Amino acid sequence: MTQLTFTEVEEWLDSHPDMSQDYFLRKTDLGLVNNWLVSHGFLTINDYVTGNSRRGSDTSGNVSPNGGYSEEQTTTVAHQGPAGPTILVQGHHRRNSSKRCLRHDFARSKSRSVYRTHEILSQNTPTSSSRRSSLKDMRKYTSLPPNSINMLSLLIESKVRLPQCMTHSRATKREQLRVQGERDFFLGIVRDVATDLDLKSLSQKTVDNLTVLLDADGASLFLVEGPRGGRQTLVSKVFDVHSGASRFLLPGGGASTDNEVQVPWGVGVLGHVADTGETVNLQIACEDPRFDDEVDRIMGYHTESLLCMPVRNAYDEIIAVAQVINKNPDRDDGHFTCKDEKLFETYLQFVGIALTNAQIVETSRQEYDRNRNLLEVVHDLFEEQTSLEKVVLKTMQRAQKLLKCERAAVLLVEENSEPNTKFSKLFELNSPSNGPNGQISNNKSRNGMENGNVSQYLLGLAERVAASGEVINVAECVEVEKGSVGNVRCLLAMPVRNRNYQTIGVACIINKLNNLPFDEADEQLFEAFTIFCGLGIHNTLMYNEVEKAMARQKVTIEVLSYHATASNKEVEAILEKPVPVADELNLYSLSFDDFSLSDEEMVLASVSMFLELGLVKRFNIEKETLYRFLITVRRNYRDVPYHNWRHAFNVAQVMFAILMGCEMKGTFSDLEVLGMFVGCLCHDLDHRGTNNAFQQKTGSALVLLYGTTNTMEHHHFNHAVMILSSENLNIFSSLNAESYSQVMKVLKHSILATDLSTYFQLRPKFFALVESRQYSWGCEEHRELLHSMLMTASDIAASCKPWPVQQRVAQLVTTEFLVQGDKERHELHIQPQALMDRERQHELPQLQMRWISDICLPLYTSLGQMNPKLNVMTEGAMENMAHWAEKAAEANVT
Repeated sequence: MTQLTFTEVEEWLDSHPDMSQDYFLRKTDLGLVNNWLVSHGFLTINDYVTGNSRRGSDTSGNVSPNGGYSEEQTTTVAHQGPAGPTILVQGHHRRNSSKRCLRHDFARSKSRSVYRTHEILSQNTPTSSSRRSSLKDMRKYTSLPPNSINMLSLLIESKVRLPQCMTHSRATKREQLRVQGERDFFLGIVRDVATDLDLKSLSQKTVDNLTVLLDADGASLFLVEGPRGGRQTLVSKVFDVHSGASRFLLPGGGASTDNEVQVPWGVGVLGHVADTGETVNLQIACEDPRFDDEVDRIMGYHTESLLCMPVRNAYDEIIAVAQVINKNPDRDDGHFTCKDEKLFETYLQFVGIALTNAQIVETSRQEYDRNRNLLEVVHDLFEEQTSLEKVVLKTMQRAQKLLKCERAAVLLVEENSEPNTKFSKLFELNSPSNGPNGQISNNKSRNGMENGNVSQYLLGLAERVAASGEVINVAECVEVEKGSVGNVRCLLAMPVRNRNYQTIGVACIINKLNNLPFDEADEQLFEAFTIFCGLGIHNTLMYNEVEKAMARQKVTIEVLSYHATASNKEVEAILEKPVPVADELNLYSLSFDDFSLSDEEMVLASVSMFLELGLVKRFNIEKETLYRFLITVRRNYRDVPYHNWRHAFNVAQVMFAILMGCEMKGTFSDLEVLGMFVGCLCHDLDHRGTNNAFQQKTGSALVLLYGTTNTMEHHHFNHAVMILSSENLNIFSSLNAESYSQVMKVLKHSILATDLSTYFQLRPKFFALVESRQYSWGCEEHRELLHSMLMTASDIAASCKPWPVQQRVAQLVTTEFLVQGDKERHELHIQPQALMDRERQHELPQLQMRWISDICLPLYTSLGQMNPKLNVMTEGAMENMAHWAEKAAEANVT
């Protein structure tokens, strides 16, 4: 067998560090550890404990019986931190179990200041990276008791150390106290904390100031966290040498997260003071049953005297607990006196004010961060509404980041599933360490999801949440499943609802990164995310519906273009026919016979009026486009008794007669004349034979689409726009953008003006303007008012036509109204108005007389005052009113 040289063994150990470390941990003894410390410039364990005094100890570092120690052994752990080495010492194990305190026979004055020891250690620190690595690896020393190992791991991993700056800071402050005197120093340290709004910095200053003010060896400050009346704990933002702390809240006996140390409520001296509000002053701390010396044993520190007191806010609520330990033995025999208690209490009153202010600022900062994240979610929702996947993933990614959890998932409820127990889609987000982020599944099983994509445990909880709408917060889960879902330690599941509060999905977050359960604050924040997620899903679905509606509209227009527009055959046939002369058809007269022309003749007569108005030449309207437009308009009027193509043509003819026969054309611009005349032809497009009131009573789709104001008129205008937007039907195609916009504005104004509610709103102003003769048609406002009145006058002009025409029109209007009245009576089960009530047809003459006297005559009279040529309308209305009076008299006689 070949014998290995020392060099070969050393090379093998260097190339196998794990095995070397394992051998060292199993075989080394305490004496070797002490020798290693000495050879590298560190103090041995006994040097640390006895203040460099090695009396009564052997070379192994174990204290011999004649040295006065009753402990079995002492253990050290050295850790090289970023700010220098930190030596954590395991205190001596007690053989005498009758007392809870540790007894040290070395001078208390030497052991009192841990800071001085650290300062000595920092001066002898090796800088070699190999030494730092060795010190770090020594944390795994296996001879420590289990609970101590947990605590040492806690302190090392949390990087809890006593910085050298503390030593200098406290020394400086002690010097200030000596020079300034207690009063001035007290005022100085009050100012020191009064302006500090950072909780950690404030805690550090408070600890330093208390140590100097009370001439103590150490101090600590624990803040109260958690809801009042709920689960509260004490949390130290800055770890200092302290005693009386209970067992900490980590699995295995300790708790420290983010460099914070937690103490349970009501346990130990600190917990007792927090719970009762009492002041605790112990001259010999270890003899009090509330005292726990575990930290002393771990830190190699001895707590003799202790003073602990609550910190209160302005409402006398306990917001923190402060304590100081080990009074200077050269003063008051090392005991905290009543004067110390009074000074302690006075200073803590100022600390309470400072803490309250700092907590308000901290709460505001957290709320600001929360609101900022929620605003970012809102921004995401408005930025992206086209994709359901993107909306959900963006929202849940922000929730996962803000709530600091490993995984998040959203399960969407399948539509029409009862009772909301089937899921159609899964969105699952994993933290980067757990694999790809943002996975989506659409595969279905009996519950809508494929078993391989989501655990049955999570699926079961999601079904329960979807069915009941409850929030499920599982604080501690057993290891339920492995594989694609992984391990679940804690879980929070909430329903996702739409704007109608209907459950449309379930959102889950799983496993907080700090290994703690989800608390009430997490629930509130996650609830906000689920609300936004629900709104985002709802908006996206609505957007999809709008897209579908637009597609349906496009199809409808295509169908309309094929079926409801003028065919080439119709256009070709009418193009061959001559256009009649307007004068020959009596189109200039306000006494024109509404029933003198056929449907086709009315199309040709409309072409004649376009020509006479000069619109064809002025706006370069192509002949075929004009014919096709007029035929299409005719075909888009429904076959109802009165509001049909004939009525539209007759209204246009009256407007033509007013503009040409009564010489009003010069009052308006050519674009206004074009918009007004086309508006007359289109003002009742697709009229259903029922009025606006009926649409409102039935809650028709038109009301939902256009609202309750000018419902049908808006529909007529949109229908006209649809025709003009169709291929080969746009008679405005030669207009530039500005002219096109202007003529469309006039067109809309013309059609909306035919609603009698608009007429009633505008006519008092028009009547007053004419009566006072203060009108000026050069003023756009006055001209628009005149425009509205002329549209109404044209629309109701049948009342001033010759009696045979008037009587026939009245019968058609009555027929249409009676049909609506029948629908109201039989379908809506309401009493129709008199004009629409079939049982009151005998009242038609009186109703017509009231119609002419209340609505028609005031307008005709006012127009006649403005233009005497329009008095013919007043005269015709008066004659028809006389005929209706005769009819009424005959009805009464009968």
